Amino acid sequence: MWGRVSGNRREACETCTSDTTDVRARRAYFRVEGILPIRLTPLAPNEIDAAVFDLSMPDPLCASVGEGEEDTPLMARLRRLEEKLDLLLGVSPVDVPRQLCGRDRRPMVFSGSGLALDVDENFRTGDAYRVEILLPPPYARTLRAVAYATRDGEGALGSDALRRLPLALTHMDDDDRDALVAYSYDLQRFELRARNDGRPGAQRAGARETQAASAGGMGA
Repeated sequence: MWGRVSGNRREACETCTSDTTDVRARRAYFRVEGILPIRLTPLAPNEIDAAVFDLSMPDPLCASVGEGEEDTPLMARLRRLEEKLDLLLGVSPVDVPRQLCGRDRRPMVFSGSGLALDVDENFRTGDAYRVEILLPPPYARTLRAVAYATRDGEGALGSDALRRLPLALTHMDDDDRDALVAYSYDLQRFELRARNDGRPGAQRAGARETQAASAGGMGA
């Protein structure tokens, strides 16, 4: 199963927020488990302000195409420019991050306020990261945030002796956060439907719906 409700449905995402966070804030979102494409980029202290500023700027690689716009002259010109840019990048030594895809999927626990996942590196409380998460259709968008580690990595062991990195999604566009919360509700709905529907085969149907919600359109 690609995603499921984790723990008590009223439990706060305590692994994703610091102990000093207000209790009401920690209970604002449900905590769920899922497998999503994600990319973490450590930020040096002198890079944080610029990364936060970038969140306010539109990401042209993530811009959605409205219905009926595919065949307009402008879109045709943009496609030609994109093809030329791809050719230039193919011979350029510039290191440009590629788009997230199915190869980047990793299991994580997440909510609207934070996330936690296993990493193979050490970290300290307050370490900053640029976070990118790709949501599947019908959202089909890349979420961006600047997050901070909420505890030290020493002793925070996850699976296979990896360290469990808890991140607070401190800086995030409201629309991106709303999309993340809506997706978590989808996972909860599919899981609860599978649990509560007593008809034969209901759990298999719920699992298929959950897989479709998580995997649709994310082939490598």
